[in-house]
Amino acid sequence: MKILLTQDIERVGRMGEVVEVAGGYARNYLIPRGMAVGVTRGRMKEIDEQRKVLEVKAARERERLMGLAEKVQGHKLEITTRCSATGKLFGSITNRQVAQAVLDATGEEIDRHKIHVDDRIRAVGTYHATVKLHPDVEVDLEFEVVGEGFVPEEPEPDESEIAAEQAAAAPEAPEAETAEGEAEAEGPPEAPESAGAGLEPDQV
Repeated sequence: MKILLTQDIERVGRMGEVVEVAGGYARNYLIPRGMAVGVTRGRMKEIDEQRKVLEVKAARERERLMGLAEKVQGHKLEITTRCSATGKLFGSITNRQVAQAVLDATGEEIDRHKIHVDDRIRAVGTYHATVKLHPDVEVDLEFEVVGEGFVPEEPEPDESEIAAEQAAAAPEAPEAETAEGEAEAEGPPEAPESAGAGLEPDQV
């Protein structure tokens, strides 16, 4: 059965397209929900006019979603959840939590079903989620998972780093002080012998 789609439907088609689907699927699901209208010969002129209107609407919706994608990507997203002292999460991060983080950061609401989150997120850290807002608009979101009360341990410096820091902190002795120290070590200079040294008083 031929139908005119009034909205984007995954794996079926885009808004404004005329596609052919199973009759039962069209009559029992798509058409009753306003997602499509049946295409018949008697309604071809009406369908063609409606299709043009939907194409304009689809173009505007695409532009809106592209703007939303740019806005969302420009914000830092943060999800706070419970975790152990080592940073291991009690559970996993869901697309609902990511959608809420987007709403908190941007004020924009995104259908959580359009968000794909890796189900292997089990610890605090930085992760990514994929959001398919439109067949032509896909967003890669970066978000930080923060554990409640979790304080990351700072790595201990190795011995080479400690030695380098100590060497940099040790003050160097000025050259003047070094010269003075050498002079003291040698002792005071000897007085020169005078011409009358060793003579009796009446011989001078």
